Amino acid sequence: MASNPPTSDSLQAFEILKDIKPKFAMINQKEFFEHKFTGLKELSYLDREDVTLYCLTEEEFVFVRTTPGVNIFDTEEYPFVYNIQHKSAEEMLIASHEAVYQYLKTKPERDGSNIAYLHNPGRCGSTLVANMVSKTKQCEVQSEPTPVLNLSLIFNKKDQPVTRESREYLDLIKATFLLLCPDVNKKYFIKPWGIETMSLFPLLHQALPGIKEMLMCRDVRPTVLSFKKLIPEQIYKSIIPMKMSLQPPNYRDLWEKVKRGEGDPDEAFCFFILSTYHAYMEETRDRDDIKSYSYESLIEHKELFTKSFLKEIGVEEEYVQAAMSALEVDSQAKSSSHNQKRTAGVKASVSDETMEWAVKLAKEEFGIELEGEKGRVHNMPHQWNKV
Repeated sequence: MASNPPTSDSLQAFEILKDIKPKFAMINQKEFFEHKFTGLKELSYLDREDVTLYCLTEEEFVFVRTTPGVNIFDTEEYPFVYNIQHKSAEEMLIASHEAVYQYLKTKPERDGSNIAYLHNPGRCGSTLVANMVSKTKQCEVQSEPTPVLNLSLIFNKKDQPVTRESREYLDLIKATFLLLCPDVNKKYFIKPWGIETMSLFPLLHQALPGIKEMLMCRDVRPTVLSFKKLIPEQIYKSIIPMKMSLQPPNYRDLWEKVKRGEGDPDEAFCFFILSTYHAYMEETRDRDDIKSYSYESLIEHKELFTKSFLKEIGVEEEYVQAAMSALEVDSQAKSSSHNQKRTAGVKASVSDETMEWAVKLAKEEFGIELEGEKGRVHNMPHQWNKV
């Protein structure tokens, strides 16, 4: 519904009349609501605990006020924060970037030291780890918040990839994360959407020097297989052009160089996963503060993994058993993309030919050494092990 643009010192408020979100939509957009403009509100309205950042565009931040008593960090109800926000939204609020920057200037200066962030390529156990952290009750967990994906997609559609020199984006990144994690007295854990979010690697630490970053990884072959089982066959075959268009421009260009024919979907998902690992390895050439954790090490050394991971994000060892209780349940059982029914009986494979292509790509284009039939990254830096 049309209205005047957000002003520099106020919020536009809209009553949400109807949820028109497509059944399987995976991220939040303000277009998913039928809404009615109700007036302007002071920026201080953002101080309310039931008002949270919902999504963002290149011009504005979009917030929602949710039903009283709803905890958007409750991963017991839904594993992904966008599910909870959309289901319980009662009011939508829009502010310009500049208005939000001015609002944040009235708050204490922060460097992100109460935020932990888990980079990941998707289908690697990152949702499980987020649920483990949630079980400790020591962190507010946000799994796949839409604004983080929005940030990445804004950067990815530029003509040139973002680098450490892209300092013009630091204010937007900092504002987004401080809005997602508003309470200075709480710890936050953010697990972003995988695949498209690697463009944050060179910028996140610059915007928030105190943030704690980690990477979750998994052997390439089972990761591709997990995607293949999750996504319906016809969509899996046709989704690649769209997914590739959302990648940073340097990776889009590289795909055009290395793809065979129109682009095999299994090879494309190998490419997506390896691109994330390449972005991590590029950022850690001169940094040793982003530890990597693998799904395989979690399965093989559950308790040791959990102790190390919790220590990394500042959670005491006494909460290890609480975290490990998440291993007993399906971490995505209530998600809209839950694969328990969709993958039951699904037979899929990733061919040896595809893995040979991935090994060659990894070595020649990314400097990544894959070993074994499952495609384990042999030279992953700063990787946790049980020693």
